[in-house]
Amino acid sequence: MESRTRIGFILKRGIGLVGLALMLAGVLAPAAEAAPPHERGGVFFGIGVGFSPGKVNLLATEVTESVESGWEVGFTPRIQLGYAIVRNHLLVSVANQQWGYEQGIFAEDKLRINAQSLSLALTWCPGKPDNATGGIQLMASVGLANARLTLLEPIEDDPYGDTFEEVFKHDDSGTAFQVGVGYEIRVTRAVAFGLTVSYVRQDYDGEIFDITEVYPVNLTLNWYW
Repeated sequence: MESRTRIGFILKRGIGLVGLALMLAGVLAPAAEAAPPHERGGVFFGIGVGFSPGKVNLLATEVTESVESGWEVGFTPRIQLGYAIVRNHLLVSVANQQWGYEQGIFAEDKLRINAQSLSLALTWCPGKPDNATGGIQLMASVGLANARLTLLEPIEDDPYGDTFEEVFKHDDSGTAFQVGVGYEIRVTRAVAFGLTVSYVRQDYDGEIFDITEVYPVNLTLNWYW
């Protein structure tokens, strides 16, 4: 029953993201018409940066009940390296997606969370390389997840309260999947600038972390060889 629920959940996310891809294509297509063709024939390297909502569920312990952080905005860097296994249309890559969140201000205790995945990703580009539809990208990945919780305290003799020391750090590992859509515009024949929106879920079998969910919205820059 749980697996069926998970599959249905993924399908709903996928259908919604496909609709979003078509919207992105409609908005960005005028700028893409005059750009170089979307040729993807070999190795590619991509980076992405953005700020995205995410939430973390922590497991119950001997002294606390389970905790859900609620939606918080964090930093979401992404990096990937891959190859076009079907020229212009299907790319395979190894991708690292992160989400980092910090709670606390100057002279207060801080809680820092970093959730990341190292995944095998497939990117499908269904459009025609020589027109605006060539910029549409549909992405899916599955891989390993790691989450780290760090607690920091301000150093007592710091007069400004902006220097901290770690007092606790814990890592849990698990599995991750990600689905997303994007649209990119070629700046040159080798360089493309774009926007991606995705959904990431990470499940942990650890002592502290249970589930993390993130909606990365990233500006991307890709190089194609």
